[in-house]
Amino acid sequence: MRGGPRHVPRGVRPALESLLALRRHGAEMRRLLALDAERREGLRAPAARSQGMDYAESRLYTPGDDVRRIDWRVTARTGKTHTKLYQAERGHDLYCVVDQRAPMRFGTRAAFKSVVAAELAALAGWAAAEGGDRFGALVAGASGALVRPGAAEGAAPALCAALAAGGEGGEAPLDALAARAAEQAAIGTRFVVISDFADPENALEDAVKRLRARGDVTLVWVFDALEVRLPAPARYPLTDGAQHLLLDTAPARVRAAHARDVAARRERLARFAARPGTRCHAVPAGEDLFGALERPFAGALAA
Repeated sequence: MRGGPRHVPRGVRPALESLLALRRHGAEMRRLLALDAERREGLRAPAARSQGMDYAESRLYTPGDDVRRIDWRVTARTGKTHTKLYQAERGHDLYCVVDQRAPMRFGTRAAFKSVVAAELAALAGWAAAEGGDRFGALVAGASGALVRPGAAEGAAPALCAALAAGGEGGEAPLDALAARAAEQAAIGTRFVVISDFADPENALEDAVKRLRARGDVTLVWVFDALEVRLPAPARYPLTDGAQHLLLDTAPARVRAAHARDVAARRERLARFAARPGTRCHAVPAGEDLFGALERPFAGALAA
């Protein structure tokens, strides 16, 4: 039996106080994301911390950066202060893309998928803060919800506030969102993408490719029980409070098509999980987040 914390998200909208309270679980989330293990691997890399380190790139200056590392050429060209990064210093950034688009605002077990995703994103921010790392985030579906990479102590609360504020925004596809995230992130960044991954296969493939060009990727699939296993054959009324529709699960062709779609989505994510530098987790709404993240993806949806 697991001896760690338990937490089941609830509700139809992310609540700021709940997102901020997740800070107490930052160390557990850091363990589940294996952030310290990856840092140790980075420290064993051939590049050493010395004057001979290879230059990697420059990023925007963040208060607390060593002023001796300011890249004056880039600063003069752009008009914004930049800091030089070297090979051994890469890989201490965490960047989260969290899906809050319209299809995520659905749920039949304790919470909407959007709430589950928001709490997972907040946990990622607190995991970065626990290790003193830099953190950035992009909230898909909420207008203007971009948290530029910076010290996680400030960036994680900023993400919590953006998630709680909600609001309607664009419904950009996942590959476009990944392109935007890659522009913000430094080389060596660890990306965490939290979504129901309902986008077309080519959009997901391109999204992972864009992010893998910058660093490692963790995909967290959030789903509702009704989406992966249809209820008994019958007609079920569904509503969002304004519109109403009828879900008819009786026709055999409907059940067969649904089963194929779920199997294809799981198999697609499993293929990503088998690639170097990419991990996958499956988190069902209505269940303990930490227990779900602990389980191997290979066991997701096992009967």
